[in-house]
Amino acid sequence: MPLTKSERENFLWQLALFDFQRLSEVSSQALGDMICCIVLRAYGYNSSIIQEYPFGLDKCLQSKDITHNLERRDRIVKDETFHKLFVSCLLSANPFVRSLSMGIFSTQVDDCILVHEMLSNIAIKSGCRKGDFADIVGMPNRLPIDVLRQVLEADFEGLGQRLFTTVIVDVLLASGKHIGGVCLGHEGLDHQVFVTHTDGEGINLFPGCLRLNHEKREIQYHTIDLSTDEYDGGLYSSFTKVLMSERSEELYGRGRCIAAIRNLVHGDVDTCQSMLEICFQAAWQYLPGNQARASLIEPLGRLLAKPFHSQFLKARQGSQMNAVQSMLRLLVHLRPMPVIDPFLLQSLGVNYKGCNEALSLLESQYVALKTNGYDVDSPSHDLIKAIQQCYESLGDRDVSISISSAISSFPGTKFALSLDTYDLVNEATDAYLSLIDRADGNHAEFLPTECEMELWEERWVEAHKELSQWALIDEFASSTGNANLMLECAWKTNNWEKVKSLIPLPSVVASLEEGDALTKMTEIYLAIHDGNLEEVESLHAQTAQLCLHQWQLLPSVGLGSNTHNSLFQQFSRLVELRETSQIMVETSSHSARRTIPDLKVLLGSWRHRLPNSFERVSEWNDIFLWRFQIFDAISSNFSWADPNTVTTLHDRPFACISLGRTARKQGLKEVAAFSLNSLTDCTIDVEYAFLKLREQVMSFQNSSVESLKGGLNLVNSTNLSFFDSRQKSEMFRLKAYFFNALNEKPKSNQAYCHAVQICPTYARAWIDWGRLCASLSDDTRKQASEERAESKGLTKKTGLYLVQAMGCFLEAVRCDPNEQSRDHIPYCLSMLANDGPTYGNLCRTFETRSLVLPSWVWLPWIPQLLSSLCRVEARAMKAILVGILKDHPQALYYSLRSFYLERRDIERPKAQKAASPNDDDAPSSSRLAEEFMSNLRKAHPILWLRLEHILEDLIVRFRPSYEAELLHSIIALLQKASTISDHKTNRDGSTEASSQMEACTKTLAMLGVKFFHFNREKSDNSTTRKSARFHAKYASLFKSDFLENKGSNGDNLVDRLQKWKTMLELGISRVPNKSNLNEVSPSLSWFSSQAPDLWAGACESKSLTISNSQHDAPTSLDNALYKAKRSSALAAAKTNSQAVLVAANSEGLGGHTGGGAAVVEIPGQYAPTSSSVLDSRPFPELHVKLVKFHQTLELTSTSTKQHVHRITMIGSDGKKYRFLLQLAIPYWIRTDERSAQVQYVMGKALRRDSRACRRCLTTLPSVVIPVAQRMRMSANETSHQSLDSIFRHAQGPKSNRLTSYFQEKVASYLRDLGEVEEDKKNQLMKDAKLTVYQDICHKLVLPNMLSKYMMEMIPSAEHLFQFRHVFASQLAANSLLQYAFAVVERTPTRFVFCNATGKMLPQDFRSQYNHGLLEKHDVPFRMTRNIAEFIGPFLLEGVFIPSFTSISSAMHSKRSVLEPILHLLLRDDVMSWYISKSSTKNDQKMQEVERQLSDRVWSNVRFVQDRFEECSPRKVLDTAAEAIKPNPDPIDIKVRSLVDAATNAEKLSMMSSAYQSWL
Repeated sequence: MPLTKSERENFLWQLALFDFQRLSEVSSQALGDMICCIVLRAYGYNSSIIQEYPFGLDKCLQSKDITHNLERRDRIVKDETFHKLFVSCLLSANPFVRSLSMGIFSTQVDDCILVHEMLSNIAIKSGCRKGDFADIVGMPNRLPIDVLRQVLEADFEGLGQRLFTTVIVDVLLASGKHIGGVCLGHEGLDHQVFVTHTDGEGINLFPGCLRLNHEKREIQYHTIDLSTDEYDGGLYSSFTKVLMSERSEELYGRGRCIAAIRNLVHGDVDTCQSMLEICFQAAWQYLPGNQARASLIEPLGRLLAKPFHSQFLKARQGSQMNAVQSMLRLLVHLRPMPVIDPFLLQSLGVNYKGCNEALSLLESQYVALKTNGYDVDSPSHDLIKAIQQCYESLGDRDVSISISSAISSFPGTKFALSLDTYDLVNEATDAYLSLIDRADGNHAEFLPTECEMELWEERWVEAHKELSQWALIDEFASSTGNANLMLECAWKTNNWEKVKSLIPLPSVVASLEEGDALTKMTEIYLAIHDGNLEEVESLHAQTAQLCLHQWQLLPSVGLGSNTHNSLFQQFSRLVELRETSQIMVETSSHSARRTIPDLKVLLGSWRHRLPNSFERVSEWNDIFLWRFQIFDAISSNFSWADPNTVTTLHDRPFACISLGRTARKQGLKEVAAFSLNSLTDCTIDVEYAFLKLREQVMSFQNSSVESLKGGLNLVNSTNLSFFDSRQKSEMFRLKAYFFNALNEKPKSNQAYCHAVQICPTYARAWIDWGRLCASLSDDTRKQASEERAESKGLTKKTGLYLVQAMGCFLEAVRCDPNEQSRDHIPYCLSMLANDGPTYGNLCRTFETRSLVLPSWVWLPWIPQLLSSLCRVEARAMKAILVGILKDHPQALYYSLRSFYLERRDIERPKAQKAASPNDDDAPSSSRLAEEFMSNLRKAHPILWLRLEHILEDLIVRFRPSYEAELLHSIIALLQKASTISDHKTNRDGSTEASSQMEACTKTLAMLGVKFFHFNREKSDNSTTRKSARFHAKYASLFKSDFLENKGSNGDNLVDRLQKWKTMLELGISRVPNKSNLNEVSPSLSWFSSQAPDLWAGACESKSLTISNSQHDAPTSLDNALYKAKRSSALAAAKTNSQAVLVAANSEGLGGHTGGGAAVVEIPGQYAPTSSSVLDSRPFPELHVKLVKFHQTLELTSTSTKQHVHRITMIGSDGKKYRFLLQLAIPYWIRTDERSAQVQYVMGKALRRDSRACRRCLTTLPSVVIPVAQRMRMSANETSHQSLDSIFRHAQGPKSNRLTSYFQEKVASYLRDLGEVEEDKKNQLMKDAKLTVYQDICHKLVLPNMLSKYMMEMIPSAEHLFQFRHVFASQLAANSLLQYAFAVVERTPTRFVFCNATGKMLPQDFRSQYNHGLLEKHDVPFRMTRNIAEFIGPFLLEGVFIPSFTSISSAMHSKRSVLEPILHLLLRDDVMSWYISKSSTKNDQKMQEVERQLSDRVWSNVRFVQDRFEECSPRKVLDTAAEAIKPNPDPIDIKVRSLVDAATNAEKLSMMSSAYQSWL
């Protein structure tokens, strides 16, 4: 019986919506073929056609051989439902059905017979061979705009969960030209399909170039010659013949290749996406013009806005990509980029896992509109709102606030938002309230827009959530009718009746229907409270599904991203809700039976499942407010039991104290007090009573005098008889703090004395006492300097205070070598300078106290320990260094060896003249270093032998060639000569220019002596063949260019240096970039070491003492494990140590440690070069061991244009560790060590700062290992790129000409002006430089080279966005150090970053001194056009500036700890700089110079400290009054001014040409 019309439509609709996912692969394919046959029957499908598929060349198909056996069904074909079903045939697994359907779709012919006949005739006429398909030559020629319009207007709803982009790719490939052959791509273009033009013009890329591998991976190729038949019986050779035949143009190899690709895109999502971007971009570019492209934007928007896209979210492709996300990725790569409606993009990005792609499109629109003068920063503009909503969906709070600040019209709003950005909650609350009150006051001059008023109220509510002011928020929500906010306040204030009344409201129901997991979670709260535990399971499952759905829409978890934080917290709350249900069931049953349940396991898991200490208090409140209600319910159910028993059934004391401690540390004292005061009606034990009291006392710190007195009274009124010795010591420490804050220092000193007497092992008391003694010393020194009279008594008193402070600090490290105790080790090292030229009390105290400390605590400060060997305190360092070389030899070996060689070279000329008579009494630094090397050789003979063998080969066999060394010197001279030319261009004083020219001439003469032995008194008889060839090739030319022609000016010198640079680079370029290690160093190529299976302690020293293992002891006052007896812990540690020593002796190799210590480690695994976040005792048994060297040796160019070898070490973990072997002066090597220490100190400060931790701010120390006095080994990866290398990659050979072009243009411009007056000279010079700079920027250098390069390296918009985010924060840390330490020479070669992680590398990070003093410069750090454009305006405002300010604030908060560290680093740096500029000095001369430079060192310390302070958020006493001022500045105004200075075109144009500020 035939179907009725409605039955037919229903049948077709059910077929279109059929879910194939539920069937097996075989069943679904058979059913799909059946549906395709039903559909094609409407087009006159006949099975005989299949028999002619594929057709043969020997049997021509004529149209008369095919008869129409079926009736045309025009009405069915034109039906909308049928069209949906037909589109599904384009994704059929049957290639014959798919080709026929593609022919119908492309030709728009509604007859299978005619379509097959048309394709067959075209194929036969084209000369296709037997076995080819009918569509081997593609579809009939169509215009690209017609093809694109057809695919964009197609209805893909019937595809279900399959990607409709596959259809688009198939149609585009089928519509292309298939005529021609194929050929292989040349080197560097592998995995790409090329075509040969029929006109013989050569090889060109097929539109866009067919790149098959979507993801870029590092691929290793292994070539095997299979041309002979001995491997597979001739199978491979026959395959190559067939493959080579496809290269013929007559055989349609291109068509068969495209047909194969069309089959491939149906089976691989990544290939499909890659082909979509390539083919669509090619068709898009070949459109007639922008008008044609604009006509396609509307159908493209309609396709993206279709409501059926939600079904694609259920797809299960390998890459988890949905069709909308695929289309968004396509739009990102289209050029010119189409302009799509902002709200559509924002909605698609949030709902289809495409926020990063949507942001890329929206930001491109924003930049384009703003460049063309449009006002896109107004609140009414849809574009800026869409961008802000995308960032909010990604959890990027800082960027969202920065956008709100940018679009706000009131300066007070910007000020209040800046307070909010840096989590100054109380201050921000006052500012918002002040703005709201002023607006409500009906002031005519203060009328905010509705949008700005809503912003104030929204931020005011968020601030009060941090303050836990839920009653106040509830009052506001009731007045505004915000049902969702009222619902949140109701359950948090335990108002469950109100919760019941709010849930049925339409707005709440709408939130549930939209998938709001938090609203659904409130229903679980209500069900648990009402005792409806049966509903909890179903509600929990629904909420979990909502959270998982939201997780699916988020991008992948990336470094530095806060996108997933809120969902992590929701998942944690869901787990607790399930456990709460179990607790309520268990407590109800036990309460009915009058028995006591055992809840220790669940409560223990709750105790360990806490937010991070740096997370906001509102996140802690979400967890603890619910726990408090559960604890109250438990107490209520067991009110009949003994109070002490009830206390064991809940954990309210721990929760309240933890919340109070977190709030106090974040500056929310009111929240802390409220949390602690809630324990008044709860029975608690002594331990929690002490912790509560301690938190209450500490809340009075850093307050007014009245508050300080209140804290002191609270301590004095406390009965300490119930506390143990450690707790009593803590109370006396707090008492001493208040005395000190109230300026009663004698009483404070006495209280500290009592604290350490009560508990001598309490490190915190020792630390604070040491700080007090240090402050007393500073006060006494100031008093002595002010009196100007004889003050020997005060001077002596100052020294005694310092001795006592040093003793306290070192005793704290002995008691507990935690990170806080070790912070003061640099202070102890810095104090030694106060002894003057004699070995005084400070040195003796240091020598005595340091003997009992574990050796690992000194590892970060090894460079300072070695430099102290040149000073008076050398004797005090001896025991420390001996302990290090015994316990951690590989941490000291490289630095010690380099230091020894350096000092030996310095002191050898002095020793040849005369020997000092007091050598035995005061051994020199070189003699001490030699003694340490001897001790190392005796303690670790096998390890020493292996290390010496490796380093000797590295030093001797891996020196750069003579050409490379000379080129490095020529480049340095060229930069200096260019600077002289700049001075002349600037018309500076001729005296300075002439002196610098003389210095260049002397340097050239020294180069002649060094490389060519000119004017050398003694001839060198040990000349090698390589040296002889070098002399013969360059000696005479060097002499004629530089030594005989001395009367030339600076411009001629620059030209000749440039000529030599080009000549030497040409010679070096002929050297192969890779060579075999066996050819250079056979011994290293044979080196092999088997990494042993090490157990804990296998590398421990025989001198292991109890103090070495004390770092494992508990240190926190509220640690539950601290209840164990101290004696038992020490006994266990002692037993463990003895067992380790026995095992070490049994495995020992005649050395000082166990067998594991004899294995060579990969360098750079000890502090400060270690990148580990754990700052604790190193465990050598866990370090990566050196197994062997890679057999390929690379020759590469460094950031300083030095051509050096790159050697690769294979570690025991299977990874490759690459190191550059560079020549450098000792000052540069020591500067690299200090740079790593600065990064190490900054990393410690960031880990302790809550704002920095929230922003995931970290630093990466540079791994630079000194090999010899003039050679270093720098860690290097192939992913490390400099801005200069990217510029050369983009510009090619022209990149080297811009520097000289800039100088020539400026000089020409000034010459044309002629003689001018002196007062106008400087301004004309500035105008000339600015004109040339702008000309280069507009005509010669693109502003988006860095962006284009990174898009090539990271094609994924999601990964590129994460990279930019990390890069911006890392650049902020690097820029802050540039500004603070006056690091000016950040040329493009020194701007190095990792293109895989976004980490910035402090390459050649050296301060610039003027007579030993740091100076202020106009450009604070490098933020040139390409860098600013790559970061983008939103990440610049929302990531770079907040990160810069937060890092500076973190460093400034540690000002007292940072000061001695800066003194050590800057003292050694200034001394190294001075020695590099003068003749070498012995130890005594160096000590004299150091005393002379002491004032400059302290001036530099203050310089750096002041810069950290000024870049921190400025303090405002009255934020409420400040907010309503006419023009209040944001609290980060200083950093914003620095960014403006760094991007200012006029200031950039005045930089040296070597800076290349146009990049």
